[in-house]
Amino acid sequence: MKVLDVFSWLPAKEISIEELEQIFIGHLNETYEGEYKVLLELPDNANKNILDSRATLIEEGKKVACILKAGKVIAVVG
Repeated sequence: MKVLDVFSWLPAKEISIEELEQIFIGHLNETYEGEYKVLLELPDNANKNILDSRATLIEEGKKVACILKAGKVIAVVG
């Protein structure tokens, strides 16, 4: 699987797009062990920005995952 789009709500100096991609790929390969959690379903605490980002990616025919830190969505990956 290839990551085509990343919507991030953290500054790049805190976590880069490349790091988010690696977290997602590591999750899929079951090799990621770290502080971030990857969900393939929509979390209960998703706000409008997250819902809109997810909907945009789904409309484009992409599979979508959310990356969370401390229970809060920090990125949507497609």
